[in-house]
Amino acid sequence: MQPNVLVVDDDLGILDIMSEYLEGIANIATVSGGREALQYVQHHHVDMILLDINMPMMNGFKTLEQFRNLKESINVPVVFVTGKSDKTTVMNSALMGVDGYLIKPVDRETLREKVTSIWEKHRKKEDRRVILAIDDDMTYLKLLNSYLSEEYNMVMINSAKLAMNYLAKHTPDLILLDYKMPLYNGGNVLNMMQKNSEIQLTPVIILSGVIDRQVLMECLPYKPAAYLAKPVTKEALIDAIEKVFQE
Repeated sequence: MQPNVLVVDDDLGILDIMSEYLEGIANIATVSGGREALQYVQHHHVDMILLDINMPMMNGFKTLEQFRNLKESINVPVVFVTGKSDKTTVMNSALMGVDGYLIKPVDRETLREKVTSIWEKHRKKEDRRVILAIDDDMTYLKLLNSYLSEEYNMVMINSAKLAMNYLAKHTPDLILLDYKMPLYNGGNVLNMMQKNSEIQLTPVIILSGVIDRQVLMECLPYKPAAYLAKPVTKEALIDAIEKVFQE
């Protein structure tokens, strides 16, 4: 079975070249911008997205953020294919959790190998549990992802407000929640969950730099599965998660 691959680039010549390169190993669809891509994934099944960064109106980073807020594309692997190779762009891409990064001009064999390897890896991940990590610190989210991505499908969101938008449409198997966040904190997320019958029973592990009496009292009515103080070790986090899933 061949994957359905969506190629997003404002350069029509690049779209033609990518389609030609992937002929025979994937079913290709092309769009020339982020807004068109978002519309496409809501009406068509997509297994992988090849995404340019430097696009007008909506760049690749903003497009990827929107992909991760749509139930149709939340877990679809995304590969940046871009002419930008500066350190800041590469680091931002890693923090956003892209599945691959290719520099233009990409040659035919490199592109085909990347698409094939990511597709095979993703197929093995489809039945894994989904963990939503909510923290305003993107560096810490990256750390959590490094701890857990080998065993679980990780969804990383860096604000409580965006997390509430996500939870209005999706039901993860577990939530790792930073309680101390600006503007909207963990309490806002927990309160919203209690009002949504589809997610109110989703287990929550509180992660916070401060686990004091006030935090405990505020969280108690929502019955979190566990409280862990930052910085948490990989072993302690995995142990807590396994205990939750065994209950």
